[in-house]
Amino acid sequence: MYVLCARIQLQSPRPCERRPPGVRYYFSMPENLADQDLRTRSFASTNMAGANLAGSNLAGGDLFDVNLSGADLTGANLSGAELSDATATSANFTGANLRGARIKGAYLWSANLTGADLSGANLTDANLTGANLTGANLTGANLNRVNGLETANLSGVIGYSPKQ
Repeated sequence: MYVLCARIQLQSPRPCERRPPGVRYYFSMPENLADQDLRTRSFASTNMAGANLAGSNLAGGDLFDVNLSGADLTGANLSGAELSDATATSANFTGANLRGARIKGAYLWSANLTGADLSGANLTDANLTGANLTGANLTGANLNRVNGLETANLSGVIGYSPKQ
């Protein structure tokens, strides 16, 4: 069962924290959040598909189970963010800072991670099928049980070799 909880208000850092068991909430998002300071905000289980978050600061944010499919996160700061179980199919993370982010079990099918900094990120059980990681920094990243690396573009990746 899904219930529309609320339109996300930038002034409200943690909307709808009390959830009855078995109910998943979804949220309505403004389409353009480019260059916003959204540090430590909670957008858990939010539908942000197609949103413009280019250049935004989401450092330390809670984006657990968020839908970022087709979203533009070019140059966004997601360092230390929680992105576990997120869906980011065809999302654009070009030049994004994902240093130390938790991206466990996330779906990054055909995502563009060109030049992204994923150093120290936890990508355990993530799916990178068809992702573009050209020039990305994977130094110290946890890639245990990552799916789809054999189909990803790994040209010029730093800190990773297919033998790992």
